[in-house]
Amino acid sequence: MRKYLIIIGDGMSDYPLDELNGKTPLEIADTPNMDFIARNGMMGLARTIPEGFPPGSDVANLSILGYDPSIYYTGRGPLEALAENIPAGEGDMVFRANLVYVNDGIMIDYSGGQISNSEALKAIETLKKHMPENVDLFHGVSYRNLLVVRDTEGNVETWPPHDILGKRIEDHLPMGDREISELLRQIIQVSSEVLPGVTERANMLWPWSGGTIPDLPSFREMWGISGGVISAVDLIKGIAKGAGMEVIDVPGATGYIDTDLESKADHALKSLRRLDLIYVHVEGIDEVSHEGDAEAKIRAIEEFDERLVGRLIDRITEEMRILIMPDHSTPVPVRTHTRDPVPFAIYGIEKDDSSAFTEREAGKGVLGMVEALSLLKILIR
Repeated sequence: MRKYLIIIGDGMSDYPLDELNGKTPLEIADTPNMDFIARNGMMGLARTIPEGFPPGSDVANLSILGYDPSIYYTGRGPLEALAENIPAGEGDMVFRANLVYVNDGIMIDYSGGQISNSEALKAIETLKKHMPENVDLFHGVSYRNLLVVRDTEGNVETWPPHDILGKRIEDHLPMGDREISELLRQIIQVSSEVLPGVTERANMLWPWSGGTIPDLPSFREMWGISGGVISAVDLIKGIAKGAGMEVIDVPGATGYIDTDLESKADHALKSLRRLDLIYVHVEGIDEVSHEGDAEAKIRAIEEFDERLVGRLIDRITEEMRILIMPDHSTPVPVRTHTRDPVPFAIYGIEKDDSSAFTEREAGKGVLGMVEALSLLKILIR
């Protein structure tokens, strides 16, 4: 029976950089395994962010898996709540809440210096004592947390902290329906008074991308195959749970560049024995892209290629098809997500004249420009 692998290097694509002599990190990086897939498969560019939606991993990964954001996207917070089995009713709004570092009113670090789990948990447990009565706070992984506002629905505009690095937070405070926006502003203010006495890494809680829990149709019913997901990120796990896919826990998966890539590969191969499709998501490349570190991004791409992709394609069979791509672009110069189309390669269908897995080669690929919602149709059918 045919098997399918989808391998996501979060934020992997980029812009040509002056410090790299007009090349992108993907073009500079030594990636023989991704290049093998490109040379022996077909390439193209995919629009993973539909018009009118914020360029983020939530919208992009929903699109890649075939879930139309115009129907199913309600916010990042609700998807992460699904991963953690956090109870939220129809009238509850769930927000992602980062532990961040702000200096003189400027957003300096969206991750609280990649704060450790133990330090973050201490910070969240302290903040819980200062939350309004209708607000619950839940610790996730490192700087990633969730905030649930009970019995309150409304339109509120918030900003991802990684989108406002170096900018004044007073220009990006929650706006919209007065009740919910003022409540979120109150929480931000309280956190700025409480956290400095708890941890030096983070001095503010920043809520963003809130909404109600979505109702996703079953992945098996949509595509006629079983699926599983490997990721350290609650967002990806939440999409999987909402879609009825199996969430495969991998020891050593951290959501940063120190994640255990070999373990992810081994668990993917093992899980393919009983499942039809495995979706492997790696976050670390995106994290160093947000940090604006081109050299670290190149190293992260090379590690991804050698330790994960290479380990997977060593076990390729004739029945296997592979889709490899970023979910979105996170260019080093801007340090945040963009709407740019991303390169993708599919192994196991036909072959074009691509020579390497890069943005430029993808632009010349036979598959051309496609909407991400079409990718699984190409891969499976």
